[in-house]
Parts: sequence; C-alpha cells; structure tokens
Amino acid sequence: MTDQQGTSGWAAPGGAPTPAGPPVGPPAAASYPPPYVPPGGPPSAAPPAPGIVPTPHAAPAPAPTYRSWQPGIMPLRPLSFGDFLSVPFKAMRFNRGVVLGGPLLLTLVATLATAAFMWLLFTDPSLAILDPTSDLGGIEPSTVLVGGIAVIAMLLADLLSSAVVAPAVARAVLGERIRLSQAFAAVRERLGSLLLLYLMTAGAGALVLGIALVPMLMAGASDDSLGLGVGLTLLLWVAVIPVAFLIGLFSGLARPVIVLEKRGPIDAVRRVLRLIKGRFWWTVLILFVSSLIVSMVAGVFQQIGSIGALVVGIAAPDNLTLIAIGAVLAVSVGMVVSYVLTYSYLGSLLTLLHIDLRIRHEGFDLTLAEAAEASRRA
Repeated sequence: MTDQQGTSGWAAPGGAPTPAGPPVGPPAAASYPPPYVPPGGPPSAAPPAPGIVPTPHAAPAPAPTYRSWQPGIMPLRPLSFGDFLSVPFKAMRFNRGVVLGGPLLLTLVATLATAAFMWLLFTDPSLAILDPTSDLGGIEPSTVLVGGIAVIAMLLADLLSSAVVAPAVARAVLGERIRLSQAFAAVRERLGSLLLLYLMTAGAGALVLGIALVPMLMAGASDDSLGLGVGLTLLLWVAVIPVAFLIGLFSGLARPVIVLEKRGPIDAVRRVLRLIKGRFWWTVLILFVSSLIVSMVAGVFQQIGSIGALVVGIAAPDNLTLIAIGAVLAVSVGMVVSYVLTYSYLGSLLTLLHIDLRIRHEGFDLTLAEAAEASRRA
C-alpha cells in the first residue's frame, strides 16, 4: 500500500460518501468492504435460468494474519491506559518529520513573531524600558501590529499543530509514513472547518467566562455588595474549570474527525458525542492525566528559559540591551521546546483516542487489519 492512496477509508460507516481527498490518511482498503456473496448467489436465491452462465464472483479478501494485527505503532485492539501514555512517543519516533516537524515549524513561526513583539516592547521609546530618559507617550503602531500578528500566529499554531499530526499518526497505525507536505495538504483542505470549530470553541469559552464574571461586574457598582460578588465569582469559577475542560475535550477530539473523516465542525462534534458514549469518564481520565503530565514537563522547559533570562540579567546588570536580547532568546527557546512537546504528544493522543473509540464501537480494528494484510500481500 503506498502513500498515494486516499483517505476515504476513514469515513464513518453509514455516512454519506465523501470525495477523494489529498493523498493522506489511511488507505482506501480500510473502508468497510461490502458483504461477500458466495459463488452461485445466496442460499435463498433461485437457480439461474437454463442457458445463462452466472457471472463468477470475486474471491473473498484474505483473512488477516498475525502480523496484520500490529502493522504499525499500536496493536489493533482497544488500547489500555498504559498504551495511551506510551504510543504517542512511538508515533514521534516513527514519523518524526510530521509528528515533530509539523508542530516545530508552526511553533517556530509563532515564536519568531512573539520574539519580535518582545523586542519591540523593549526598544519602543514610548515605553522607556531600555532608555529611561525617553518621554513616555503612545505606544508605537508597529509594536501593536506585530503584537497582533504574534497573537494570531500563536492561535494558528495551536489550531493546526494537532490537525497536522492526525494523518501522520493514522498512517503510522498501519506502519506507513507520509511527508510533511501531504499532512499540510490534508489540513489545508479542511482549514475552513477547523477555523469554524476554533471559533465555536472560543465563543463557548468566552460565554462561560462571561457568566462567571457577571456577579463581580454587578457588584462593582456597589461597594456594599462587592464582597458578595467576589464570593459568587469564586464559586462560579469552581464550576467553570470543568466546563472549560469539557469544551477543550470535545474540541480536541473533533479535530482528527474533521481531518480524517472529512466532516464539518458541527457534524464532527456530533460524531464525537456518539463515539464517546459509554467511554466518557475513561476518556476524561486519559486526557486529564496525559495533559497534567505533559504540562508539568513543558513547564520545566519554560522555567529553564526563565532561569536563562535571569542568569543573563545577573551576568550583565548594567547592560539593558544585553539583558533584553538574552531574555528574548531564553524565553523563545523555552517556548519552542515546550510547545512542540505539547502539540506533538497531545495531537497524537487525540488521534489515538479517536481510533480507539472507533475500534470499540465499530470494529474498526478488523477493517484496519484487513487493510494491513492487503498491503502486506501487495
């Protein structure tokens, strides 16, 4: 099986057929095959009329052998808790060019924009950070413009990184590799749906945040009720945190559905709701523990960057320009390492969760094993 095959095999069973996409995703052989009809027709069929030779039927597909049940980075069976913690690292090693290279490229672009914004903040004469004798005035328009570009770049890196990882992990399950250009082609085709999903997620998060801040805003008009407003806001924040986590959970699981199954954002969320039924708390536990672990590791690298900036400041306390350069470089390196690790690991994990849920609910392991067997025999 070659990388030139399409992604139609990842369409949900019973759904509408989707047009052939770019040359990424699991091969076409992974689609659900039609039921096999034995030679001569089904047992209840009437015998053919005299003088009419029945059309011979195709031979059944070869049954998967032992080797076809683990053709790639994971065994084709429901994954255990330990598998979810370890298989993402296997995906990173198996196809470094996409699983690590895609998030690295996107993060570098975002980090360069952020570093430029930080440098403009240090050197902006109106802020008087490097030159205390400067007259304070309005911030330079170029600083504001670069700051806006940096924010957009960071949001796009967060949106696209896990989406770029999804087709590479899906192919790695079958023991196949794709190029970074193929992964970006798959994401480019679904970019509109991914952006709409991101806007929906941001809108839901803003709505939840606004509801949590309502008591404080209402109490701000009266000093007597300020304490009550703060107390109610803190109570609402206790409820907001799990709601925000759930929004992130469904948004994250919907991204591989959009890319691999070529669905729209609303249809992808509905698809996630159907797949996660009966496995909700198990999925929450896996994502919570994995996010906690990767956040701790990423935080270590970010702290290393902050310590590097502090060391530069101690080494040259009188040279503000050198301090600014050292701080920008140290923070940028810490951001790149931590974000690449986070996006690569969590992007792989979300794709594996999608595959695991399909295996449990739809018998997708048999479909993948048949595709792997056909590829091996070819």
